[in-house]
Amino acid sequence: MVLFGVVGELGAGKTLTLTFLGWKNWFYRDKVIYSNYHLYKIPYIYIDSVEKLDSMREGFFLADEFWLWIDSRSARKALNKVVADILLKSRKRGLTYCFTAQLLDLLDKRVRKVMDFTAYPVLNPHESVCKTSIFRTGYPRNSNYLRTFYFRTPVIFNLYDHREEIEPLTDKELPKNLIVFQENPDTKPIFFPTWEEADAYARKFWKKFDVKKVI
Repeated sequence: MVLFGVVGELGAGKTLTLTFLGWKNWFYRDKVIYSNYHLYKIPYIYIDSVEKLDSMREGFFLADEFWLWIDSRSARKALNKVVADILLKSRKRGLTYCFTAQLLDLLDKRVRKVMDFTAYPVLNPHESVCKTSIFRTGYPRNSNYLRTFYFRTPVIFNLYDHREEIEPLTDKELPKNLIVFQENPDTKPIFFPTWEEADAYARKFWKKFDVKKVI
């Protein structure tokens, strides 16, 4: 398991960078995508309960405002269970947890100690390019600097709804989610019984784009 935090103030490009990393890990690395917010043009499995969180295996989890989302639970027991699962179980499950947070100090100290990477995104004045600097560990400093990457933003902005409010995490047993593909907010979502079918459909959709020129 890898713990990857994307940190910054409101409007810094956290969810944008999170979504870019999800798209990249699906498109180029063939990762199964899990997410606690809705995506467009990317196949994914929607996570909205402790049960579904616990069921994730082998993939890349996009968790917007992850710690506030978990802490929205009134029962502290659920939060402690999730933290314990991350620390004790998930390293054997082949998962990458990629999450956003406004401040590193908001994170559970136990998790911050085992974080692998911290990223800081910065948008240019026209919000057309995002620059993201990555540091090793959950305690970024100059000596832990790893690298910086850039990406074009127009297409990525269309892969999610920046106005969406994350639904509170529930401990209720919910129907099992199928894999979802939705082109945009105005189209109906398509549900697939297997990841392979959803992946094939999504890749056929992306053939219309010259990816290297637009992202």
